[in-house]
Amino acid sequence: MLGHARTAIAAALLLASSAAASALPAAADWQTVGAGGFNNGYATTITFDKNAARGSSNDRDNAENALGSADTKFFEIGFGSYVDLTFGTLFDTSVKLFEITFGTVTNWPESAEVLVGDGVSFTSIGIISNAAAQGGGILPILLDGTFDTVRIKDTSPERGRSTGGFDIDAVRVTPVPLPAGVLLLATGLGGLALLRRRRTQA
Repeated sequence: MLGHARTAIAAALLLASSAAASALPAAADWQTVGAGGFNNGYATTITFDKNAARGSSNDRDNAENALGSADTKFFEIGFGSYVDLTFGTLFDTSVKLFEITFGTVTNWPESAEVLVGDGVSFTSIGIISNAAAQGGGILPILLDGTFDTVRIKDTSPERGRSTGGFDIDAVRVTPVPLPAGVLLLATGLGGLALLRRRRTQA
């Protein structure tokens, strides 16, 4: 009897994990765009589900609009979907999120859960509304450790719309400061290069 119960539980767990896996977009549905590297703490790459329910007006389906500094161009995540952003640096202090909403935020309420991680595992640092993110809303990271990826997951109510969700104009992190020893080494190497150049010119 106990063996049958264990088999039934294992089958139920397998079915549940299969259902959860099928709910996630296939790997072929995901795309990464962006130049990479470091840009003053602003996101330089974004990974997103190409098939998420988003509109196309005002170029809102262009994922590169979420990269770089705030410029009123934006990318619509899509209801219930998420994006991963990287910055060419590690960060540990805060995430600043700029959102764009046409019309009033009371008529078009939107929200997103913000998570930080290493590209594989993530921890939530909070939920932000589009009202709080107008002009840049800051979520502090109250966790030990450093991270390289911000995941932004749409949690907006659909309210009868078939496309939409949180609109990202820009995302900025606070880079982990370089240790004093690294700065000293960089200064020393720069001094040696300058000295070598002067000797060559002489």
